[in-house]
Amino acid sequence: MDNPTKPTTDATFVSKLSPAGMADPITGSDGVARSKHLVTLLLVTVILANFGDGYCTMMMSVALPDIADRYGITLADANWVTIGFAITAATIVMMTATIMQRIGLTKLFFWSRVFLIVGCLLGLFALNYPMMLVGRLLQGMAAGALFPIANSVVIRVVPPAHSGAILSLNSAAFGLSVAVAPLVSGLFLSYVSLRSIFLFPLVLAVATMIMGFAWVHNVEPRSYRKIDPLSVVLAAIGLATLMYGFNELTDKPAIAIPLLVVGIALLVWFARRQLHLPVPVLDLTPLRNHLYVTVDILLYMTGAMGQQAVLLLLPLYFERARDFTEFVSGVLMLIVTLFYAVFDVYSGRIVDKHGMWPAVFSGFALMTAGLVGTILLSGTHLIWLIVIVAGLGVMGFALINVPGKDVVLERVPSDLLSHVNAAYSTSTQIASSIGSALFVGILSADVVRLTARGISRSNAYVQGFQHSMWIAVAIEAVMTVVSLWYSRQMLKHHMARLGDKPVGV
Repeated sequence: MDNPTKPTTDATFVSKLSPAGMADPITGSDGVARSKHLVTLLLVTVILANFGDGYCTMMMSVALPDIADRYGITLADANWVTIGFAITAATIVMMTATIMQRIGLTKLFFWSRVFLIVGCLLGLFALNYPMMLVGRLLQGMAAGALFPIANSVVIRVVPPAHSGAILSLNSAAFGLSVAVAPLVSGLFLSYVSLRSIFLFPLVLAVATMIMGFAWVHNVEPRSYRKIDPLSVVLAAIGLATLMYGFNELTDKPAIAIPLLVVGIALLVWFARRQLHLPVPVLDLTPLRNHLYVTVDILLYMTGAMGQQAVLLLLPLYFERARDFTEFVSGVLMLIVTLFYAVFDVYSGRIVDKHGMWPAVFSGFALMTAGLVGTILLSGTHLIWLIVIVAGLGVMGFALINVPGKDVVLERVPSDLLSHVNAAYSTSTQIASSIGSALFVGILSADVVRLTARGISRSNAYVQGFQHSMWIAVAIEAVMTVVSLWYSRQMLKHHMARLGDKPVGV
């Protein structure tokens, strides 16, 4: 029997990406020389898969009102197709680093595509809401398996001088998928049917599975690591309880608050358990030993919540407050998210040349200003101005996303890289869950309460939208101050730029 902790050499790892006598070698940050041609094909496949998984993240954003109407449920209940996806993805993300070390990238990629295909088929042929929800949970499992892997692969196989640009390209692909998802889903919703929105991700899943057979190979030696079942249960139940509490916080506070306490307690138990396990599901050592990792993940997480507020709430505003069709709402959201996707590429150049200062602080300031501007304009019918201002707000996340993360990842020991990437991806999914549950939950409760008092549905949605967005503004304003302090501390210790030599830490 194999030693559960002994590294084993994978034949593919040695022979495929590092062929003897290669004519076009490049050396990644892990010091291994690989064929540039095969690395390019690997990156194309992984980034396209990341695009598909990102699409699944936002494909339901314009569909929530249709789901609520079709199945006779509240908007908050319909939102579980978003919350459930994020919870499942976050749970799987925590295990991804361990799973990849155990079975390798090739098998992990294959099984993620299998789960995605099955999830899309369940959604496409869903007979009821529970069946559609199960399909979304399977999509979340598939996405969670790959979310942290793309960055880990880039960091390992791409030369350090170009890692920022490739990371930003991967992030831009994800941002583009988030941009086109509302548009494509809106097109299917307006002219075909609700269930047909699962067709596009199904095509992407099949295509990337075929590409994976040819071009995805393991990029690191494998080691057989045990997965702690209790940790998996604590993470899943803790996240689900916490998100249910946020979802019902405005409508049923007497139930929601105890659930929030239980959810937090379970997640604290999970975190403490990871610090004492010989083989943790999610290695939290970097967070315990390096304050800069913990702070940057917190910034990354809260920045994602601000972006989530715009991407989830604006479609509801367009469709219910301004009576646009799902397709028109999707077109408007495409423009909003293209601000982020396009600028994300530029953010990679910023970090390669200048590091994280003043990019991260500027990103929070821009996001806060964009959120405030969107709120102030939401009472008007200046739709194009709302789109532009909201676009500037989500563009701020591009300055938060890549610069801070790339600087941190460069300083993480190689053996902890996949775990830190998993921590970033987990924080994103938790932020998505909290943002979705909190913001949509507040809006839904406001609409129910205000319409019961005789206020028109459109005006109720405007007021609910403004209430939810002000919560997001408060969060981002606080983190703007934190980001200023953090960036100045990183500068002080010579850790704000790629290649800096840390001092005093």
